[in-house]
Amino acid sequence: MKRNINKALAILMTLALIMTLAAMSASAVYGGEKPFEKEFAIPDGANMPNVEFEYTIEPGDPVPVGADNEIEIKAGIGNPTIENAVFPSNDGDTHTKDGTTDPEDSTKKIYVDNVVVDFSGIDFTTAGVYRYVITEKTPPTIEGVPGVTYGEPAERYLDVFVFPGDHDNDPSTPEQLMVTEYAMTKNPSNFTKIYNETSQEWEYTYSDPDARVKSSGYKNILDTVDLEFTKDISGNQADQSKKFTFTLSITGANPSQTYALETTGSNVIIADVEGVGSHVTNGKITTDANGAYTGTFSLTKGDKVTVLDLPVGATYSVTENAEDYTSTPKNVEGYTDDTAGTFVKDHDVKTSYTNNREGIIPTGVIITIAPFMIGLLLFGAVMMFMISRRRRAAY
Repeated sequence: MKRNINKALAILMTLALIMTLAAMSASAVYGGEKPFEKEFAIPDGANMPNVEFEYTIEPGDPVPVGADNEIEIKAGIGNPTIENAVFPSNDGDTHTKDGTTDPEDSTKKIYVDNVVVDFSGIDFTTAGVYRYVITEKTPPTIEGVPGVTYGEPAERYLDVFVFPGDHDNDPSTPEQLMVTEYAMTKNPSNFTKIYNETSQEWEYTYSDPDARVKSSGYKNILDTVDLEFTKDISGNQADQSKKFTFTLSITGANPSQTYALETTGSNVIIADVEGVGSHVTNGKITTDANGAYTGTFSLTKGDKVTVLDLPVGATYSVTENAEDYTSTPKNVEGYTDDTAGTFVKDHDVKTSYTNNREGIIPTGVIITIAPFMIGLLLFGAVMMFMISRRRRAAY
């Protein structure tokens, strides 16, 4: 593509030198379609959230020919349209690169949707380079997707090259204006003139080295963490097998999304909570239309519950009914995170409760009655001695 861009720019510069570019006009040429890739990286094994990423397109700033710009850049004309990038919930089959390992993070999978910019209604009548600015809308412009990191920068610069050329590369076809190239970059770079030692020709390229590497589009990342909670029981009067009721509440997650749930210990009981639009089935929890979930769990000593791949930015709360036990939160070894808070990147939450019941075991009863028993035995012994002595005296 760089070669074609250089060719286009060389032609434009040649036309400028013979003073025909500015005044040149021809029959209208209608722009076609320019697709670009929207990449979405999600943790391997996580469900795809139901999300659309929105974009706007508008004319860029014109850049006249000057000391630092060898070719004029025109502001884009007309009103091209641009699609949304759509990633349906739990559906990877509609995407072009399903499950490709992210080269930047092997724990994530890449999914791609092609976003089409449609120039078919644009009437280009003059040769030149036309610049447009594409902007990805980010929260709070649209409803934010919890846990999504939005690509930086939010803007991309799309240059449309219109110049005389042979349609369908047919040399017998007379040259006429046509859209021959699109270049999408992250920086609004100007053009500069450089000498190619290999070809021994002057070429025109982006003056910003970073802009010379064209951007394929946008990449957004979904960051998730796990939530795990457990239970311990202690005390000399504690029932080590007693079950305690826990309530898990999650808010600000993805709406109507399922999250995998794992339990450790055969004693875990999961109960539905009525009236909140959520439920637990087959090792999963499901948020309601507002991205909230509330459910109860019965745990005893050593039981654990883990909810997987919850989005960063969502909030959680784990509470319990301690009944007549003394309850101490976040004190089980390795489970010392707060029992309520907000999920943050790269930190799995592990929290806990310990229930304690202590009491005085009545081991002192024997000691308490011992003096009375000894006195009674001594009294009995004295009475037996006196009776025995009287009997001997009677003989």
